[in-house]
Amino acid sequence: MRRFLLAACFAALLLPSAAFACGGCFVPAGLTSTPVLQNAERILFSHDTVTKKSYVWVEIRYAGPPGDFSWVLPLPKAPDVSVGDSWLFDRLDLATAAQFKLDFDTSENCSYASTQSSGFGCGSSTATAGSEDLATSPNQAGFGVDGDGVKVLKHAQVGKYDYVLVQATSKTEGAAKMVKWLQDNNYGIPDAAKPILDSHVARGDVFVALHLVAGASIKEIRPIALTMDDSEACVPLRLTSIAAVDDMDVVVTLAGEGRAIPKNHMHVVVNPARIDWFGGAANYQQVLAAAIDEAAGRAFATEYAGKLPTSVTTIANMNQVTTPTFDLTALNTETLAKAKTRDAAWRQIVIQKLPITQAVADVLETYFQMAGNADVVTFYQQLQAENGLIESPLGALDGAAMAADLETAFCKPVREMAQRLGSAAKVTRLVMRISPSEMQKDPVFAYSATLPDVSNVNNAVAHGICRKGDYTQDAERLTLPGLGSWVFESPDGFAKIKSAADTRFATAPAALHVEVLDETGAPFPVKVEDVGKVDAAIAGAHAGVPSLDIKLDPAGDRWTPPPTDALFGTSAGSSAKTGCQQGRSPAVPGALLLLVGGVILAVRRRRAE
Repeated sequence: MRRFLLAACFAALLLPSAAFACGGCFVPAGLTSTPVLQNAERILFSHDTVTKKSYVWVEIRYAGPPGDFSWVLPLPKAPDVSVGDSWLFDRLDLATAAQFKLDFDTSENCSYASTQSSGFGCGSSTATAGSEDLATSPNQAGFGVDGDGVKVLKHAQVGKYDYVLVQATSKTEGAAKMVKWLQDNNYGIPDAAKPILDSHVARGDVFVALHLVAGASIKEIRPIALTMDDSEACVPLRLTSIAAVDDMDVVVTLAGEGRAIPKNHMHVVVNPARIDWFGGAANYQQVLAAAIDEAAGRAFATEYAGKLPTSVTTIANMNQVTTPTFDLTALNTETLAKAKTRDAAWRQIVIQKLPITQAVADVLETYFQMAGNADVVTFYQQLQAENGLIESPLGALDGAAMAADLETAFCKPVREMAQRLGSAAKVTRLVMRISPSEMQKDPVFAYSATLPDVSNVNNAVAHGICRKGDYTQDAERLTLPGLGSWVFESPDGFAKIKSAADTRFATAPAALHVEVLDETGAPFPVKVEDVGKVDAAIAGAHAGVPSLDIKLDPAGDRWTPPPTDALFGTSAGSSAKTGCQQGRSPAVPGALLLLVGGVILAVRRRRAE
């Protein structure tokens, strides 16, 4: 089978406005003939107004030989480095990602009615294929020691990462020597990255460089956690462009004192008329990409802004299940620490429903040694779900040691970040899809105290129509709040209606609004002919300074919806929340399957970590 390396290695960091820096993942030259591609980024930023500390988690996705993995990140000063867990990102996805809900209301002109259910769906997630290859030792020539023009500030191990903090000893002459040191130590810095790295060396930045430790597998790659002094949020795109794919997903979650906004990128609102509502909003990602392309290819959309949701709704056995967004009880290890036997320890893990991630499963296997040759995550997830027993239940076990290992590997970092998110005034989810040629500046963010919250649930309403006035439903009315209401023929059932492709909507812009957001004031709508000017004008914007410093006339409406279709009438048999059917099921499947797919992908991603 053809080997394909797929990676999303990236960095988000918090830097002063004068030093916007981001990192990149590289494969040493000559080790592979296949480019390492970055296909997604998930970044989490939290700012503590009391301690003036900034916390950032960066999810690193990578598929390929573990010995090839390396990651380099420039910073204005040396950070504290630790590890997080993708489980927290997955829960945030479920709580804040865009959802599309199609409700079914009063049937129209029908002499007979039957109840239909409402559809419920959410934006899809992506997963990256993994590999079971074991790591080989990286080239250690000069590793961990000062080199010509390079000083090693720290060499340590965290999780399964071996990392160094290095700095050039000369701002004017050390750039080439820093690049050489990184290349000599198997960090694979390509020539295309040198100009970017040169600028950081000239500013005196510190570089964080990581490898996997020898013997680690790629399933043990976990998010990097950085703690820094009060600084500004930045997402990597310039270095990312070296190995990115077209329409790469970038998801940035920011917790702070207000709604987070992009400063040097525009903002778009997706046009609901371009969404395939009767098909479960399956085209949302494509519409999002098109909307961003209408903003010079450099813009974010806000999928959620507000207090962190306290619960998430998923689908289990075709039923909606509501669970806490972050169940901190499940992350408590105090009772587990008191366990003296294998049985008591396992029972506590089952009772508190401890999430079984790769990091957790590795700890469990160390103490229980039950999985054998089976995948440890799958094994312990199934055993927990089935309330299964472990072998030798009376065997002695050091519960305190197990609890301490779980605290370090999973519970403590996840619990602390979850608490920061829960206590934040607002949590904002910003998304973009961007291609390498558009990655010309690193997005930076600020907070607005005046912009309204944004719900992640997008609603539309469908009304079944019996155009002949009998009980045969042969059309559907789609109502988009604030835009209008239109009729679509559906002789073969509503699932085959392609509303977005209808001649009335096919030429509508994908972006209902293209705008500039700032810390104060209302959004500034951008005219189509001014998009290029605005993109250039805000390129150097940062927090505390108005983004748009040129005078432009605000845009009017980008699109005028077609006239609303007249009612066919309402017969005596029609009633609210009902709709005629023509030999078809209630309207759950289209949107419901999209949610199920998103949940399955999230579960697969956790199992693959």
